[in-house]
Amino acid sequence: MRLSKIAIIVVILPFFVIMWYQWSFTDKFDQVFYPLEYKEEISQASKKYSIDPYLIAAMIYEESKFNPSSESQAGAVGLMQIMPDTGRWVAGKQKRSFRADDLLDHRVNIDMGCWYFDYLRDKYGDERLALAAYNSGHKNVDRWLNNGFHDNVDDMLETIPFKETRLYVQKVTKTRERYADIYAGEF
Repeated sequence: MRLSKIAIIVVILPFFVIMWYQWSFTDKFDQVFYPLEYKEEISQASKKYSIDPYLIAAMIYEESKFNPSSESQAGAVGLMQIMPDTGRWVAGKQKRSFRADDLLDHRVNIDMGCWYFDYLRDKYGDERLALAAYNSGHKNVDRWLNNGFHDNVDDMLETIPFKETRLYVQKVTKTRERYADIYAGEF
């Protein structure tokens, strides 16, 4: 009987401590799960490319969880998960030199990722389509748009054939809202 009481205390007490902490320090608790690193670089890129800084933070969070040395199985690199070929193309458009290692520099990665997102947003005229293209490639989005099966962007987004891309657009959108709530007034 005594052992069961101890077990209950060991299990229940941490739960109440966590709940008290979350209730007492909601902002800090949320910040543990939604960190905001590289705030200055995000702010600069936000202004330079007219992109909501909370969207940039959400993209970085969903792409790499703010790990600057992150590399996907497909070979995308850095905070904003840029493919080396895309990085080379963006660098050419920005008239800057490029080495694949540049993508590991958080300043370069955020700037190039935001430039590329801005390019896609201008191309498609819709942030959600730009997110889909950022995740799956612009050729896929071009193909989906040219199929003519959709009356509007919302319908197309709901029927994106790549589940990963469909979920990516949804997750970034929701994460953006979380960042805007948690870090309201930070930018």
